[in-house]
Amino acid sequence: MTTDSDIKFSPDMDAQAVKDYLQKNPDFFVNHPALLEVLELPARYSGDQVVDLQHEALKRLRAKQDVLVDNSRSNMSVQLATHEAVLAMMEARSLDEFIGIFQDEVPILLDIDMAAVALEGAVEAIDMSAEGMPVLLPTGEVQKRLGDEDVQLIADVAAGDPIFGAARDLVQSVALARLYPSEAMPAGLLILGARDANTFHPQQGTELITFMARVAEILVEKWLEQANVEE
Repeated sequence: MTTDSDIKFSPDMDAQAVKDYLQKNPDFFVNHPALLEVLELPARYSGDQVVDLQHEALKRLRAKQDVLVDNSRSNMSVQLATHEAVLAMMEARSLDEFIGIFQDEVPILLDIDMAAVALEGAVEAIDMSAEGMPVLLPTGEVQKRLGDEDVQLIADVAAGDPIFGAARDLVQSVALARLYPSEAMPAGLLILGARDANTFHPQQGTELITFMARVAEILVEKWLEQANVEE
């Protein structure tokens, strides 16, 4: 964003210097809209061949401001939905209840089509629950999927991947987040899938998905520790 401190004034500044500056900072009037009220733009004309510069300047400014407002609203909506999903996860009183909430309620809250948490275990292939969602992954599956990344967002995936369980032929876009292992818990994945391509894409921020993964990690580890104590 251009700030007033970025503007270098000079007594020798001429029209070409101003023009060069504005070309290098096309968002200047978006960040300083009040200037449009004091600038002397060309008067309006009614001729079909004459460009109304004042109208065009204001139209472009309003369009850019509308985009900023829409993006802000969309980001706020996603943030609120994520917080609601995390609160629902925290209401679980057992690991089984957590898995049920994550599979059944989280997709509704996030407006996606499938969600699952799966941990690595002593299985040769991805193991499914009775509801057809992945619960156990072969050892090394997390590294295979994520490499050195904590989160991977894929805009368009091929149908049939068993990581999506019963939704394997439906899911087209996916978010995968790493669950870190501990003494009580093996490595795992938080899996979010959507039927619409580009629901998740690499240009999106990953902070909210990372936050959800860390909460899931803490909750699952707590219940596994409790199960080990009871045994």
